[in-house]
Amino acid sequence: MNRYLTTFVASLCLTAASGTITAAQEYVAPQVVVSTDKVRYNGKVYYSHIVQERQTLYSISKAYNVTLQEIYDANPNLHLNTEGLKKDQIILIPIKEGVTQTPTRTTKVETTADNKADSGDDKAKEYTIHRVKWFEDLTSIARKYMVSKESIMNINGMTSEKVRRKDKIKIPTHPEKWEKGSGYEVASAGSSTEGTSTESGSSTGAVTGDDSTCSENDGVFDRIFNKRHKTSMALLLPFNTAKKADSQMMDFYCGALLAAKDLGEEGREIDMNVYDVAGGAMPVTEERFSESDFVIGPVSNTDIARTINASKGKTWIVSPLDPRAEVLADTIPNIIQAPSPTKAQIADMVRWVDSDLKTNDKVILITQKGVAANGYSANVINEVRNSGLRHSDLSFNILEGRQIMGRISAMMTDNGTNRVVVASDSKAFVIEVVRLLYLISSQKKEIVLYSTSKLRTFEEIDVEQLHTLNLHSSVSYFVDYDSKDVQNFLMKYRALYGTEPSRTAFQGYDLMKFFTTAHSEYGSKWDKSGNLKGTGLQSDFNLVKTSRGGYLNDAVRRIVYNPDYSVNLIR
Repeated sequence: MNRYLTTFVASLCLTAASGTITAAQEYVAPQVVVSTDKVRYNGKVYYSHIVQERQTLYSISKAYNVTLQEIYDANPNLHLNTEGLKKDQIILIPIKEGVTQTPTRTTKVETTADNKADSGDDKAKEYTIHRVKWFEDLTSIARKYMVSKESIMNINGMTSEKVRRKDKIKIPTHPEKWEKGSGYEVASAGSSTEGTSTESGSSTGAVTGDDSTCSENDGVFDRIFNKRHKTSMALLLPFNTAKKADSQMMDFYCGALLAAKDLGEEGREIDMNVYDVAGGAMPVTEERFSESDFVIGPVSNTDIARTINASKGKTWIVSPLDPRAEVLADTIPNIIQAPSPTKAQIADMVRWVDSDLKTNDKVILITQKGVAANGYSANVINEVRNSGLRHSDLSFNILEGRQIMGRISAMMTDNGTNRVVVASDSKAFVIEVVRLLYLISSQKKEIVLYSTSKLRTFEEIDVEQLHTLNLHSSVSYFVDYDSKDVQNFLMKYRALYGTEPSRTAFQGYDLMKFFTTAHSEYGSKWDKSGNLKGTGLQSDFNLVKTSRGGYLNDAVRRIVYNPDYSVNLIR
């Protein structure tokens, strides 16, 4: 009995072992394609690799010919040695000088439904169908299947190496048959070879009739209908300030990188070069500037001026974050001021008051008594007066306190809405005005307060007061979290970086997407297209040319603080 039981258990073990061996034979390690994207970090150049499903640190290290420890050292904040990899995670791979990177190749060729649909059993033996992914080009595809680019181009009748996302192309089983010197010839007139259809409706492999005529016509159609151009750009940010990484600059870079990923999935070609310009460094050559269609960054006025001198006017410089760089766009050509300047917000605020004004309403302009009008207050006063808006002026000192409440209340109307504009950027004065208006509103006075984004920077103001006063604010930045585009961005950002995006991350995404799309659609003359408007996740764009040849963005968003404590984007 024991002997039979032993035999039965042994049989079960052999069966389990056999199943394990079979499963092991069927498992194919995921392909690791060496990235062509390079970034500079801490003075060193790295490959930027996006982790695909089932890729391991070991397979990645073999593909890039580096050790696991070198990958750990390049990504200390990711804790790869303890937490491992995550899908869609971006990791840095050190580049070794003098070493040719050779990716590991373990390719499993499957006979898919595409093969059966496009060809019979005999033809399926001659080629397999590959669906192009967003990160692939012809070189990486040829490397993946260990065939020549020439053989892929010939079997598909391709006249250029360009492939697009979701294209279905043939990969020859016997590539030597499709290379020169092997007897391969392009189909002559009157003959035809079956083409491979793409998602876009084009054919990558149809050769019928006179091929030269077909190629010529393709060129004409491409010029007429295909407006997409390859974009080469540079990103200049101060990543390492005071011997530590600037988190805001990294957020900006992460947003721009995600935009580049989304643009690539749309079929747009981007050559993105990233430089660290912390501490006044300028690692970009004049030649590199001339090859760039536009440059985003640096941030400060001083660094932007240094970049202008280094580029010698050979490319557009986009000021990404500092509103004070407006003065440069007013005086120097080839500067684009991306954040809308305060003047644009003031002008929009006054137009908003004018459009809301009804018959029984009253406009009150409040200024600070005994204080010389500075740039902000002077701009508000001049804009209100030059607009022809009927209004009443009220000026008082912050020390007058409760005594002024009676004067303000007496000036207001009981039959309409009192629309109030404060011509001051003094924190103490603005806080006092908001407090007084809040108290007066309890006297059954209907009050609407108008402002620019300046007021929203005063965190000491009680938010309840702003909602009670139904604040109408003209701002440069505002994220509408009810927007589907914003929600999609949030999901992608969290998946890639494992954290929430900051305002600078949104700005990096918006700028990268707007300027790349403009160049992709209109080419080198994108700045003369006459269509320099766009809507981003956080900000909008309406580029207006200055007298000196630069551009200012005067697009402004309007938001309203409602009594129910909601904040709505209305334009």
